[in-house]
Amino acid sequence: MSSIKDAYSWLDGRMNVKSVYRRLQSVARFLILGTFVDDSLRVLFDYPGQISTMGSVGITRPLAYFAPAVFILTQSVSVFLILSGTRPEMGCTVLCVWVGLHPFIYRQQSNLEFLLESVTIMGGLMVLLSSERQNRKALQRGAARAQTGALTSEDPEEQAEEAKKIDLLQLCGRCCISAVFLYYGGKMCHESFQSIIGRSSEDFLSAATEGVLLVFLLVFTGLIVAGMKSRWCALLLALVMGLSALYKHPWYITMWSKSSFFLDFVVGYEDVKVDAWLYSDHQRYFFFQQLSTVGALLQLVVHGPGKYSLDESEGPVQVIALTTKGTD
Repeated sequence: MSSIKDAYSWLDGRMNVKSVYRRLQSVARFLILGTFVDDSLRVLFDYPGQISTMGSVGITRPLAYFAPAVFILTQSVSVFLILSGTRPEMGCTVLCVWVGLHPFIYRQQSNLEFLLESVTIMGGLMVLLSSERQNRKALQRGAARAQTGALTSEDPEEQAEEAKKIDLLQLCGRCCISAVFLYYGGKMCHESFQSIIGRSSEDFLSAATEGVLLVFLLVFTGLIVAGMKSRWCALLLALVMGLSALYKHPWYITMWSKSSFFLDFVVGYEDVKVDAWLYSDHQRYFFFQQLSTVGALLQLVVHGPGKYSLDESEGPVQVIALTTKGTD
């Protein structure tokens, strides 16, 4: 712990660490909310197509006409509540519920990657929610101090109970953030074993390389769950996920194409070939969802793993106390 504090003091003497964390907090917030903003706009500008989609997933008329409007309002109002600071806790809670329901509404619950990415985004929202609750309590104490001119006498048991809830929320968020990486680890493990069995030496070398990457991925995921060096692990995984989103979902390239593409990444449409604009529309959704995963990881970088972790089992280091005031 002392080495971390020394490193922080060294950095603080050479750069404005508080300013860096404030900017990182803003970036994390916008990234995690980006998928909801984009999805609202996508549904709004393709409303007839969304009505048709509602019909294809079993929502009957006239409900199919109103469902897209409800989806737009749910996401856009929640994002406004968070970004404006009006009711950020309510906004985070509503979006958590929406993310949990979303795969089932569109009948993508058998799409394991999509389902676990949703769980990861929920984890980021939980970490954000814990931060907002902490900020609210700090503001309430500050307002009470300004009125009375002295420290308020809060009930110690009530204060401890609130702190416990915040710490548990961070623990749940941290575990949920790791969900999609456990899926990637299992998928890579399966593919590596398939490549090794009865293949050439070239394929074996490729499988061995993937095996090394798999070990690193599982180690980093395990460290995040345990809350050990979790900030650095989350930062590294955020960089990997950001690059992966650019590579796996290049909607900004295919949208200008005149070719047709298979929707092999959407469950139930693997053999369906569609025009470039529709393909790019789906790719854009998954692109922003993956960026929201990046935002979830950056939430962990900014706010830390919480008390129930190896990093903070003896109390948060100074930089964590700093970042909880990032919106001051």
